[in-house]
Amino acid sequence: MTFRKGFPAATAVAFLLWIGNLPSQAQELPPALVSPPAGSPGETASGGNDNAARTGILWNMDNVVRIALSRHPLVGQADAETAAAVARKGQAKAAYYPTVRLQSGYSDFAGFSSSSGRNISVSNIDAEGNVTQVLTDFGRRSAGFRRAESLLSASREARRTTRQDVAFQAKVAYFNVLRAGRILAVNRETVSQREAFLRQARAFYEAGIRARIDVARAEANVYDARADLTAAENDLRVARITLLNRMGVDGPRDFELVDTLAAEVVPGTIAGWIREAEENRPELSDLVFRRLAAEEAVRAARADHRPVLSAEGGYGYANEEFPLRKTHIISILFEVPLFTGFLTSERVREAEASLSAAVHAETDRRRSVRLEVEQASLSVREASERFEARRKEQEASGENLRLARERYKVGAGDIIEMIDAQVQMTRSETDVIEALYDSSISAVTLLRAVGR
Repeated sequence: MTFRKGFPAATAVAFLLWIGNLPSQAQELPPALVSPPAGSPGETASGGNDNAARTGILWNMDNVVRIALSRHPLVGQADAETAAAVARKGQAKAAYYPTVRLQSGYSDFAGFSSSSGRNISVSNIDAEGNVTQVLTDFGRRSAGFRRAESLLSASREARRTTRQDVAFQAKVAYFNVLRAGRILAVNRETVSQREAFLRQARAFYEAGIRARIDVARAEANVYDARADLTAAENDLRVARITLLNRMGVDGPRDFELVDTLAAEVVPGTIAGWIREAEENRPELSDLVFRRLAAEEAVRAARADHRPVLSAEGGYGYANEEFPLRKTHIISILFEVPLFTGFLTSERVREAEASLSAAVHAETDRRRSVRLEVEQASLSVREASERFEARRKEQEASGENLRLARERYKVGAGDIIEMIDAQVQMTRSETDVIEALYDSSISAVTLLRAVGR
């Protein structure tokens, strides 16, 4: 056994101006909020979780993120991989400690001796302890230990990356559920309005004021709205199960969300955000530590060209029969590798190539991070400006629909004008909702890009 020692300052979106009386933003838990327990990794909320027996679960964004970070299997996987890296560091450190071995045995030999011309029989009984320690290997152990340390640090940074990604995906899914819910409400209102218009068209037709074609077109308009409503209902169902998936749970399915918006402004400039990202992004730190580990791997591979000095000591008892007699051994071994079939040279080449790959990966990731920050910052500004434009479009569409209704009532407008006004109004309301939640998602995307 051997002993090894050792919004450019992004302009805040005027969210509260959105038509329809936005719910107030809830940053704190309402008094009646029921917050589900975090549970144990891998446990579903529908099995072994108190949530399954409750109804009317209300979550805000903090609840959603907290559950995701405690329940998502990717987080559990990252934790386990970090624990494995801790163990690998311990294995590398074990090379600094001595190897202690205890052994005992019995042997019996029977054969023929050509020198004496007689049959011989020899038995032996022994019990001994051995201690082996590497005194120096000229850098192998230290390089291996430092490599394990760097890989452990890389694993911890990878775990941070996983947690940030899981939290980000949960936030996006949260906003998508709210988006789908509002779009569904718009489609329900659209169906209601078009059914009311159909009744009006029928009344006009029966009174002889309008032609039968108005009724037919109004009916087609209603069926089109109902089809859109069915699609919106399905989109909401998909968004809700997607959110549960991003949280790492299977239920409860009857949850409700606090309707909130990411109105947080990220002050600064693109250059400042890029510097912050380069300092904070765990993906970059992960690759830095992996490069350092590759450098240590090169040192360890080159050290295989060097000799190894080790010592071994043993003490025990042995004899052909009882009583056993004391035995001991002390040895110093100096081993010099002369030729290994170019194995060591090829290992060095492999380690150097791996180091080069790590350097290139780090460089590419830095460029990707800068691109992500620039794209996210531009998206924040674009979403803010688009929201303002869509809000004004909605106001104009509302006025256009009002005028079209009045014109149709007095006979100055036709059915096509009325239907076009209704379609435009529905589209503008949907576009406002899309821009509204795109603004929220772009804000959290920028925060993720800078490593917050």
